[in-house]
Amino acid sequence: MSHQDHSTNALSLLNDYLHALADSGAQEVLLTSEAISKLQDIANGKSNGDQSHQDKVLSLNALREKAEKSEEYRSIQTLRDTMVFATGNPDAQIMFIGEAPGAEEEKQKEPFVGPAGKLLTKVITAMGLSRDDVYISNIVKFRPRIDGPDQGAKNRKPDNNEIKASIHFINAEIKIVNPDLIIALGASAMSGLLGLESSVNSSRGRLHAIGKHQAIVTYHPSFLLRSGSNADKRKLWEDMLMAMDYLQMPISEKQKNYFLVR
Repeated sequence: MSHQDHSTNALSLLNDYLHALADSGAQEVLLTSEAISKLQDIANGKSNGDQSHQDKVLSLNALREKAEKSEEYRSIQTLRDTMVFATGNPDAQIMFIGEAPGAEEEKQKEPFVGPAGKLLTKVITAMGLSRDDVYISNIVKFRPRIDGPDQGAKNRKPDNNEIKASIHFINAEIKIVNPDLIIALGASAMSGLLGLESSVNSSRGRLHAIGKHQAIVTYHPSFLLRSGSNADKRKLWEDMLMAMDYLQMPISEKQKNYFLVR
């Protein structure tokens, strides 16, 4: 259930309760300061444990600064120096999490803006959303190094030590954003977030738990670029349909039929 649904249900219950009080002849309702504060939270779109949009922005900025200055990160000689944190809407229902920034991401200081990012944007658009509607991040916040500082456009997946140094930052990020659904893109994200060492193919198609959050595992867009297979694109799209269904998003017949192998 979305945060908006929680607020709507709470207000509906309150409305019923107040009407019942009026029917019983009650002339006034006494509220504690705590109750008034909770009502104000609901009116502002906050549910239990949720932060306001501004609170989230401030918390994410503080986390970004902490990650950038992290001694643990800086002690790893296999990562480059430019941090790429995250992009998108801190109030998003969907949080996409990939593995690490590449050359184009490092250049623009924004995740998923290279060829794989352009494909992810097309997937998000096909869902009826925009990049501003979702939150996009990576487990590792720095580009993995290859053969010293001058590696050109070559990229590689993060190793276990790099993921281990990063995991508490992404977990803190998840806690702040508090999405309704996490979509783990690729094996590195799956392994880091869920501790799964199985293949992406065998882990996709069902919901997983990351703490109190639900998650879906699917292919990293870069895999689809390498594969070029419509069948693999269909598998990723079926995972997006499952995400849309879980979030009770509208799904058209046209959307249902994307990438069907005839």
